[in-house]
Amino acid sequence: MAQRKLFLRESSGLVKNATLKDLVMLNVANMGAGLAVFEGISPYVVPGALLWLASLITFVITLPLVFTYTYLLLKMPRTGGDYVWISRKLNGTLGAIMGVAFAFNMPPYFALSAFFSVAAINLVFLEIGTLQHIPSLVYLANNVFVNPYGTLTLFQELLFYFLAAISFVIIILINIFRPKWGFTLTTVLGIISSLTLVLAMIIVALNIPDFHTKIQPFLTDFNITGTISPFKFSLSSTLYMVPFFMSYAYIWLYAGPAVASEAKEGSLKLNLILGSIMTFVMITFPFLVMDLAAGPAFNLAYYPSFTYNFWSVAIYLSNPILQWILGIGLIAWNYFIMAFGVVVFARYIFAFSFDRLFPSIFAKLNKYSSPVYAHILDLITTLVFLTIPLISISGATALYSYTPLAVAYLFIVSLAGIRVGYKENQKPLLISSILSAILMLATEVEILIPSNNYAFSVIGTSGVNWIATVYIISLIGVGVISYVLAKYYRLKKEGIDISLVYKEIPPE
Repeated sequence: MAQRKLFLRESSGLVKNATLKDLVMLNVANMGAGLAVFEGISPYVVPGALLWLASLITFVITLPLVFTYTYLLLKMPRTGGDYVWISRKLNGTLGAIMGVAFAFNMPPYFALSAFFSVAAINLVFLEIGTLQHIPSLVYLANNVFVNPYGTLTLFQELLFYFLAAISFVIIILINIFRPKWGFTLTTVLGIISSLTLVLAMIIVALNIPDFHTKIQPFLTDFNITGTISPFKFSLSSTLYMVPFFMSYAYIWLYAGPAVASEAKEGSLKLNLILGSIMTFVMITFPFLVMDLAAGPAFNLAYYPSFTYNFWSVAIYLSNPILQWILGIGLIAWNYFIMAFGVVVFARYIFAFSFDRLFPSIFAKLNKYSSPVYAHILDLITTLVFLTIPLISISGATALYSYTPLAVAYLFIVSLAGIRVGYKENQKPLLISSILSAILMLATEVEILIPSNNYAFSVIGTSGVNWIATVYIISLIGVGVISYVLAKYYRLKKEGIDISLVYKEIPPE
């Protein structure tokens, strides 16, 4: 059957707008370093663990996954990235089902991240308002932009919903009418976010000599309490923290590959490794400088408060102007992640449609070469999932426990790499894929052991997290239903067996 018959058209129609800088920043957003050193990891630290060392270990052991993604990316630079690799090189049905399941986890994640991003606004307003004696900021922090994880009034819930919704609408409109600006917006937000994080590291480092003297008023002003016990390093405790770093940052490599067909010449080879190195620096060194300044025992006592973290300490140690710069940088990290999500999710939907797995309308481009209907689907899906926190905050936070699905997906990507490496005698790819498959399998086992009680797992000592479990099963169910319906409809109405589509690499 001719390629023209299998695919919607002979070329994707997408324009090569993405530079190396754009791709790197998409990957940095994907891994979310700035939020990892905010409230993502440190509140969950266990006695004896060194967070900077856990980050270093995680970076090193996930390098095989980075190399596997890079090899496959260079071999098959197509829109949809890992979905294309699995469906073409491992199994079409499996790739379709898991690709849809993986992709449709994105809108809920980005919606909830947007809703709960008010936590950053709350900290910035409360801390700067307190330090600079600005009652209006303190009032806003205590009564309007409150901690979203607490008890919210209906007004506050609706306010957070509309703030997130408006942000998404603006970002999606930019991507619809100026797709190149979608990449530029992500890159600009990424540069601002990254530079302010580096600035925060420098500020904490400069205050190492008299850190304990300067930090005491901060603990008093914000009623942060803790018990300092002698620190005894534990390798097992440090290794226990590794899955946190994997879940929050280092394994998220799909952004650059998802837009590969829009990458300019020469921008693909280094984008993943550069993004990973930048993430390594922006996670490891903040935790290292915190330990050099305060000491592991001190940090271990106060990290669980959530209020005491790298960003809040850096803001406190700054002068009034730098406080605002760092505050804006922390808030920018949230919008940075939203901007990348809008770009990437639409590409997966486009890829599904181009393969005839989804209705053809989602692969339709407007006169600006933007997948407009894929973006509209993204907006509708996101707005729906934004309502979940209005119904139940605990139910919403339970949806963050999707890591087992992601790890399983990356295990499958690694299997695809093994098959390609073996069949094409590519030993570097074969070795890296075997190592990454072993790592993903070991990680899956580790996070599903109930006694480990990982916050992002679906099971712990208290039992099964049924909301998260049903959520993951539902995502896979969407994939199964999509494939079965597409296969039946295409064969009956169009005489096309979509299983044959997965025998061919889609055109650029």
